[in-house]
Amino acid sequence: MIRKPLAAALLILSSLLLTSCSGPRSGGCTANCNTGNATVSLVLTATPPAPASQLSIQAYTATITGITLTPTTGAAVNVALSSGTYIAEFNRVTSESTVLAASASVPVGDYTQMTITFSAPRVSFCAQPNPGVPGCATNTLTTVSGASGAATAPINLSLAANQHAGLALNANLGPTLTANGQTITAVNLGTASTFSVNTLPPASTQTDLAAGQLSHVDDVMGLVTNVTSSSVTVQTSSRGSITATANSSTQFDCSSQSIACVQTNTAAIIDTVLNSDGTFTLTFYEPLLFTSADIIEGVVTGVPNSVTNQFTIVVTDSVFAASGSILKGQAHLGDQILVSLTSPDPFQIVSKGLFIPLGGLFLNSTSAASILPGQTVAFPALSFTAQTGGALGSASAKDLALRFTRLSGQVTSAATLVFSGNGTTLPPYVGLTTLQQFQTTSGRLSVDGVSNLASLPAGNTFSTTALYLGTAASPQFASQTVRAH
Repeated sequence: MIRKPLAAALLILSSLLLTSCSGPRSGGCTANCNTGNATVSLVLTATPPAPASQLSIQAYTATITGITLTPTTGAAVNVALSSGTYIAEFNRVTSESTVLAASASVPVGDYTQMTITFSAPRVSFCAQPNPGVPGCATNTLTTVSGASGAATAPINLSLAANQHAGLALNANLGPTLTANGQTITAVNLGTASTFSVNTLPPASTQTDLAAGQLSHVDDVMGLVTNVTSSSVTVQTSSRGSITATANSSTQFDCSSQSIACVQTNTAAIIDTVLNSDGTFTLTFYEPLLFTSADIIEGVVTGVPNSVTNQFTIVVTDSVFAASGSILKGQAHLGDQILVSLTSPDPFQIVSKGLFIPLGGLFLNSTSAASILPGQTVAFPALSFTAQTGGALGSASAKDLALRFTRLSGQVTSAATLVFSGNGTTLPPYVGLTTLQQFQTTSGRLSVDGVSNLASLPAGNTFSTTALYLGTAASPQFASQTVRAH
């Protein structure tokens, strides 16, 4: 008596199962089938505080502890980061992009929100209330720390099987800071609407990238851990490693001008492009010609003492030697370090293939008097004592090289290879009040927010990665990257 109703029920159930997964039996599921994975590549950028705020920020750091994507249904999905302890330096990414994740596997589906968890946000800054006076005012160099937490950003992301997607996570820094004049009193990276997400690549009017490219990833400094006939792997101290493949257009600034001069366990700097498939193309390679790969990079905060040959920096990057490192676990981004030059060799410039305007006092000098507040320098540490509490750390050095400073200001005018910025809108501790020109080099320039340098809008905020050559040079700045905000 129950066989017919049971058979009917089974028939109805079979029909429902078949309609939920349409398509021929031999070809598999073709609709309503959320199976498989896509890959997501994610870069980090930032919008600086408004130049009118007159803040002198040397470093703004936080550890990104996780990123998840929230689907329309189901549990949040973790995005595997390029480093288990990814330390973001937000001041850096106002003018550049760093890689949070490359080709991270993510299930197909529709996603509506990204959640960013973070710890140890910290801002290193100072004040200089007197326009035109270089260096931090006495006893104003300090740090402010914030609470660990999480922030969200809305997204509209649909992923299909085997799709390669690119995203840019941007942090708007201004609203995260509470300030009284030039003094920052609090930092809250969890402030609402701090983070936003954009798809990559940008529109053609917002980038100089070619088809198939997602983002510039420039000035990656680290230790060469592997080299093949066509690729180089560089391990950074805080953001994981990048393996980039060379091609016929790659520039090698070394003896053989080819990949043959790349050596493992040496410090180097590479420029790359993140491609739409999550791979990296090597565009430029330059070794750091130091005898040691235990290297500190930092921005100078005050006028050096030319008698003792000492100056103070805030650490902005580092390289750890493969073995016997005195810096690993001791030198942290944002730390304040007193540097003592010991019988220094002539200073060098890491030029990165840029045209260097003549007249600067830094090159071949051996005196701290040639070093200016706002310049960024790199050196192999002969000795090192970590910062503890409010006491400065210390380091000694024999070799010193000029490196890139990250600056933001207001555009005055722009042309094909040169743009100008209002000196009064630059960070006050740099001590510049007059119109400043920024020289660029054809073939060695990355732009973002516009398609070419001449399109920089006058009156808008810019951020640049530039060599600050000093007051005797004309122009004083040689820029490699420029971002319009």
